Amino acid sequence: MKQRDCVIIANGGAGGISFPARRRQGLIRAVSIGYGILTQGGSSIDAVVQAVTILEDVSVFNAGTGSSFNLEGEVEMDAAIMTGDRKFGAVGAITNVKNPIQTARFVMERTDHLLLCGDNAVRFARCMHQPFYDPRTREKKRIWRKARQDMKSDHFKRLCGLNELYGTVGVVAVDRKGLICVGTSTGGITLRLPGRVGDTPLPGAGTYADTHGGVSATGHGEEIMRNMIAFRAVSMMARYRAPVVGKKIMEHATDNRCQCGLVGIDRRGDVVCVYNTQGMSWCYIKKGRLRVFGTTND
Repeated sequence: MKQRDCVIIANGGAGGISFPARRRQGLIRAVSIGYGILTQGGSSIDAVVQAVTILEDVSVFNAGTGSSFNLEGEVEMDAAIMTGDRKFGAVGAITNVKNPIQTARFVMERTDHLLLCGDNAVRFARCMHQPFYDPRTREKKRIWRKARQDMKSDHFKRLCGLNELYGTVGVVAVDRKGLICVGTSTGGITLRLPGRVGDTPLPGAGTYADTHGGVSATGHGEEIMRNMIAFRAVSMMARYRAPVVGKKIMEHATDNRCQCGLVGIDRRGDVVCVYNTQGMSWCYIKKGRLRVFGTTND
């Protein structure tokens, strides 16, 4: 079997880019370690889970440690993983674990289910020997307190304006065997209602892969769900190369008032990295060359 070129791409969330140096450092470390796994013959699943785990552990991102708070000051996280042969696993509104992406992988590999939510997702994580962990940070608590003070009576309208707080992380990789894998993890939108599940753990909304490619989306989850952004983008990869898909999917998203961004890889190994928000942090390695947002040749 002819070996494929390894490629990995990651994003740190669409919206305003706070702490850009810390974001670059975290993204570079995540994709570099993931790429190392790929070039040493490791699977795209291992590379994606390791890269997302690193991003979940960097508190500047809204995933894992440093996840945003819901209306009541609690942290409920979503995560998903999917491969090009359409294996899938996810958790929704999970609490008190350090790395939701690892629990999502356990769902994919050790159960007959696709999605576990809430308290029973936590119970499953404990069965998989994931210990109690409080992901809340003082910085995200400060943001939550300020948002609560600034909140208007029209709460749901206000949520739609919090684009600067989008922070879903996502990683897409293809290994030497040509298997594409997508992993996505998020702490959700600040001040969301308790129990809210976003686009991340829903196949086709924020996370999707098949034989044509793989995509991880970030942004306003409700609109990403409504427009099935990840599935729509991967479906386009059956006809178009990744750069063309990026242009077309952003046109669709903008026309439908969906503030989002996405990263992805098509079956040829071409990458897509697009957004219609104020900004999106991203990084990828292809053919040994690393590129990261904020560089002079972007």
